[in-house]
Amino acid sequence: MKERPILFSDQRVRALLSGQQSQTRRIMKSQPFGPGQDNHEGCYGIDVLSNNLQGNRVRGMENLSYHCPFGQPGDRLWVRETWRGPVIAPDDMADYERSPADFKHSRYCQYRADTSQFATAEDEDGQFGWQAGIHMPRWASRIDLLITGIRAEKIQDISDDDVIAEGVQTDSHFLNNFFTMHSEAVSSKDAYRKQWALQYGGTSWEVNPWVWVIDFTRL
Repeated sequence: MKERPILFSDQRVRALLSGQQSQTRRIMKSQPFGPGQDNHEGCYGIDVLSNNLQGNRVRGMENLSYHCPFGQPGDRLWVRETWRGPVIAPDDMADYERSPADFKHSRYCQYRADTSQFATAEDEDGQFGWQAGIHMPRWASRIDLLITGIRAEKIQDISDDDVIAEGVQTDSHFLNNFFTMHSEAVSSKDAYRKQWALQYGGTSWEVNPWVWVIDFTRL
């Protein structure tokens, strides 16, 4: 078993914590060619520097999943999110000064996903010191995920069931605000498309990139 970090936005961290999300999609850093495009019918070429295939030819997309950089079923992911810490209470300051390493634990951290989306001015002032999730160390992570499935597909091939597994809601559920950004989506897939474009850019849905599809359960 291996474990690797994976970055989640505040909105998606809320979905993880509420149990609404059990799947995520991540764009492949280098896009596979279609059959015949690399002069070998039925094969797929891919940038070996980005996805570590070491020049191997892949006979089909089902085999490409074995080279997913996020891992394989049975591996674990630890979630990176916007955070700050360790946050030390005044009563603990003397202990912290004696042994700072003892406070390198998630229970001494704060996470921006836990703050209200309707923060007051005082709340905003208190957010000084937030650290970008990409810089989160392992000890500060509070969410562990177990990979249950890996596959590769085009983003537009997402099914309605998978949209729900991604945490998108179109009814009055409170997560609707987090995932559709108050959009007037007429379907769950439309809500997902709008959120995808918001995160990756206006044309990111239209170009229909290959993505890693990662199924998981929270530990």
